[in-house]
Amino acid sequence: MNEHITLAWSAGQPDDFDLKTFALGLLEGAKQNLARDGELASVAFVIADGKIQCYSVTFNDHKEKEVAYRDLVKIAQAARATALVTCNDAYWKHNADRDYVEGYYPGKLAAEHAKECVMLTVSGPSIETWCIEVPYERSESEIQFGEHAETFGEELGFLEGWRSEKPRVQ
Repeated sequence: MNEHITLAWSAGQPDDFDLKTFALGLLEGAKQNLARDGELASVAFVIADGKIQCYSVTFNDHKEKEVAYRDLVKIAQAARATALVTCNDAYWKHNADRDYVEGYYPGKLAAEHAKECVMLTVSGPSIETWCIEVPYERSESEIQFGEHAETFGEELGFLEGWRSEKPRVQ
């Protein structure tokens, strides 16, 4: 493990654990925290062997982010995790131009003044990657959230090597 990843807590999964319900609850909690605190801490949840482990993920720049998430993938793989759920403050790619992917470079969306968003991802070696992005705008007194966008099956650059090429379960 590196200095960018810290185990915050670990708990057993309830008998009625549902990954989608868990993820949507995290997203709502993240929005509430962002609205209250004005910032959002990056977190990741490793779902493995009847346990949920919550990790704090910190980084100062794109290079540190790559290292942190590469190590997180190693943790998930070592735990033989069935799912990895991440929640980050990010830039909303859905309002970027259509050349976003082709001309992408680290920092492109920030340079283009893209909207900020809460980005939640659910991925695993046997599940299709699911990503929800909720854009938001800051004013002096509050944060206004926009309509979310969902994508399925996209490769996530910061989780390289985690998702299988062909999910066995949809």
